[in-house]
Amino acid sequence: MPASLRGKKLTVAVTARKSGWPSATAESAARVITAAPRDHAGTGAVPDGAGDLLTLSSSGALTFQHGSGTGAFSGKTSGSGWSTSIRAIPFGDVNGDRCNDVLVRMTDGTLRAYRPGCGKAVTPSTPYVSLGTGWNQYNVLTSPGDVTGDGRADLITRNASTGTVYLHKGTSDGKLTARVKLYDNWKSHKKIVGAGDLNGDGRGDLLVQDSSNELWRYHGTGTGTFTARVKVFNDWGASYNAVVGVGDITRDGKADLVSRDTSGNVWRSSGDGKGSFAARVKIATGWQGYKGLF
Repeated sequence: MPASLRGKKLTVAVTARKSGWPSATAESAARVITAAPRDHAGTGAVPDGAGDLLTLSSSGALTFQHGSGTGAFSGKTSGSGWSTSIRAIPFGDVNGDRCNDVLVRMTDGTLRAYRPGCGKAVTPSTPYVSLGTGWNQYNVLTSPGDVTGDGRADLITRNASTGTVYLHKGTSDGKLTARVKLYDNWKSHKKIVGAGDLNGDGRGDLLVQDSSNELWRYHGTGTGTFTARVKVFNDWGASYNAVVGVGDITRDGKADLVSRDTSGNVWRSSGDGKGSFAARVKIATGWQGYKGLF
């Protein structure tokens, strides 16, 4: 599908497997694509084709910051009542309603898949499915999108004590499969970011900031693995305390990156569709009070 059509509502007849798109079955020979990656909420029609950023405030409000489509954020959809120790993971559609959903790791280590519906806030009382316990062992939980080629969002985690990185595949019933080991000893990496599709091949990619502040790209293969790393930048991101693959917030069909520095400034790095980014642009200030950016 051309990048210019991502996030638009259209009916697609699926007849073959290519670039991670699933082939047709007897039960479903057509598919409706309605939500672009990270497109959860907006001020008008939803989905609106622009990625959104999820923030957690010091008062426990989990808020979709609406992507403006012009490279910044405008408007909010907020749900209150959350513990400030949760970890939220914006995710793809887990229940077939053609609306993106949100995984939340609770304080006790349980993982839940919340299904708010298009444009709605996520609150503790939003309908959810439990995805098991023991998720506090991970200090990275991020979704690059679909890395297995089945059209479903997947989850990447890192074990805090060992540094082992795992893939948890999304399933047709909205659950996750047993983990599969991808990498050993990634403990020293500062950040592992599910960045979405950075090079236009329809597969989710990873960005990794190492201990020397070099930024590396790992392209998804569509088979549940990633290619060998490619360096994106030297001397990158030393002042950043949050980096998020936010989807397309400029409406050019390319995945963008949003970062917050220790002074509370928020920066956009616009994706070039080839696996790299333009020079950063400041898009907000005073965001140091947020407990989390997801």
